[in-house]
Amino acid sequence: MKIVSGMNSTRMQLSIMKPLTTLLMVFGVMACGQKESAPVEEEAVVLKPVRTMTVSLGSTTTKSFTGVVEANKSAELGFRVSGELKVVNTKEGDFVKKGQVLAVLDQTDFNIKLNASQADYDRSKSEFDRAKSLIKQGAISTADFEKLKAQQSNAKAQLESAQQNLKYTELKAPYNGVIAKQYLSNFEKITSSITFATIQDLSAFEVRINLPESVMIKVKRDEEERAVYAVFDGNQDRHYPLTFKEVSTRADEKTQTYAVKFVMATPDDINLLPGMSARVYAEHESGDDLKEVYVPAHSVLEDSQGRFVYLAVETKAGQAEVKRRAVIVGELNENGLQVLQGLDLGDNVITAGMSKISPDLAVRIMDEG
Repeated sequence: MKIVSGMNSTRMQLSIMKPLTTLLMVFGVMACGQKESAPVEEEAVVLKPVRTMTVSLGSTTTKSFTGVVEANKSAELGFRVSGELKVVNTKEGDFVKKGQVLAVLDQTDFNIKLNASQADYDRSKSEFDRAKSLIKQGAISTADFEKLKAQQSNAKAQLESAQQNLKYTELKAPYNGVIAKQYLSNFEKITSSITFATIQDLSAFEVRINLPESVMIKVKRDEEERAVYAVFDGNQDRHYPLTFKEVSTRADEKTQTYAVKFVMATPDDINLLPGMSARVYAEHESGDDLKEVYVPAHSVLEDSQGRFVYLAVETKAGQAEVKRRAVIVGELNENGLQVLQGLDLGDNVITAGMSKISPDLAVRIMDEG
C-alpha cells in the first residue's frame, strides 16, 4: 500500500509540473518575440559632397597671347654726307629734344666747297647780269646769252648744294626721344650709308602680338571692341589698357602669323622699355548667345564610350542625383577646355570628386567653384 501511494504521489507531481513547463516555454517565446520586434534607430545617410559650376549666358571668355613691347616711334639716324666725326654730344640712354644737335662732322672741306661755289655763283651772276643789258643792245648773240644764263643757273644749284651739305654735317634729333643705341664714336670716318644711332619715342608704347591662322580666321571686323590689356612679369596685379592700332593682312612667311599692334600709354609705376615681353589678354562678352562654353579640363572624363561629364541634377534643396552627359570638346586654353556640344544652359557640371561617383548616385551640392 505504501508503494502504491508513493507512485501516485509521483504521478501527481509530474502532472502538475508539465503544465508549468509548458507555461514557462510560452512566456519565453513571447519574450523572445518582443525582443526581436523592438524598433532599431536607422543611421543618417551621409551624402558625398561635390562641387559644381553652372553653364550660363553672358559669360566672359578671355584669351591671352605673348606680346613684345615696341617704341611708339623708332628711327635709325645717320649723316647724309661722308666725313669725320668731330663732335659727339650724346650717349646711349640720353633723352633728347626735337632739333637737338646729336653729332657734327668736320666742316673744313664743306666750308671750302661752299666758298668755291659761292665764288662761281657770284661770277656767273655778274656775267649774266651784264649779258642781259648787252642782249638788249644787240651786242651779243642769243646763243651766248642762253649759255651765260645756263652757267648762272648751274652755279646757283652748286651753291645751294654746298649750303645744304654743310647743314648735313650736323645730325639733329627728328623728335623728342631717347638714344636707344649709338654705333659710332668720335673721330671715326663715316659714310652716308652708316647708321650713327637709333632714337626711340617713348612718350607711348606699342605692344605687338602675333595671331595664328586658327585665331585670325575667327576675328570679325564688325565685332564689338574687346577689352584688351597687358600684364608684365613682376607686376601681375596691374592691368594696362591697350588700344587697337593696326593689323597686318599678310602672314609672316616663316611663322604664318599675323601681326596685331596696340598702343599703350607710358606707365608711371614701372620702368617699361622696348623689347620687354608682355602677356596680352583679350576679354569678350558672349552676350545673349552661348558662343563659347569652357569647363575645367579635369572635369571632362573619357572612357571606351567617349568623352563625358557628370551633371548634378537637383532633386531637392542641396541634394542632387548624378547623371552622365556625353560631350564634344574643342580647344584647350587658359579658360579651360572648350565644350562644343553636350551642355545646355543651367547644367550643373561636377568639377570635383568625379573619381568617386557614378550615375544615379545621390550627392550633396557644395558652393560653386
